[in-house]
Amino acid sequence: MSFSLFDQAQRTSISILNEVEQRLRVNMTQQDIEKCILDSAQKHGSTGWLRPPLIRISTKTGIRGLQKGSILQIHIQPVFKDVFGSVGKTISFQIQDEHIVEQAKELCLATCTFANRRKCIGELFVFAHSWCTNHRVELEHKKNIGHRCFSKEESPWLWPYSARALSVLRRHQIQWFNPRRMEGIFAVHPFIERYELFAGFAEMIYVNEEKRILVGRDSFDDLGS
Repeated sequence: MSFSLFDQAQRTSISILNEVEQRLRVNMTQQDIEKCILDSAQKHGSTGWLRPPLIRISTKTGIRGLQKGSILQIHIQPVFKDVFGSVGKTISFQIQDEHIVEQAKELCLATCTFANRRKCIGELFVFAHSWCTNHRVELEHKKNIGHRCFSKEESPWLWPYSARALSVLRRHQIQWFNPRRMEGIFAVHPFIERYELFAGFAEMIYVNEEKRILVGRDSFDDLGS
């Protein structure tokens, strides 16, 4: 597996997400935002998706279109020639971030920094679940909060469907009962909900015997930017 290929793919994915954020306007629908994502991804050389983009607009008013104060969550996993990226963020549109957005970012950072080679994969899920309990929010996905990442070299048959198929196998998921030691590249996306508001950040981490790296970032301080 080539760390450099995943790192470049993740940096490109981050650029796609940031470009979409710059194009957001009042009254945009989920379909409008999805079109921006697809256009930007194609421009940056994406050939498909590991999973379709996740776009959610949650508000306290119930208005469907993007409004000032809306909480917008986006998670994308664009596929490139040999690898894919996985990045997501949540913003409070045109206002200072709501508390749930700050909590989601803190959870993602805490989960990524908790990971190391001496821990089991399942321990990340237990940590995220405990964090949510302690902060009085719900962990949205009760089964898993991420998965190991595979390149085309590791899963050449029917790429990228092979990588997606491997990611849904329990032995590769960040979930309760996974006793395997952490090693390799993982997509981490612990999402939270509270009072029908949703938020979450997604990143990729690389863990080996010697180090833990946030893929596509220069440092952990850049998470969510």
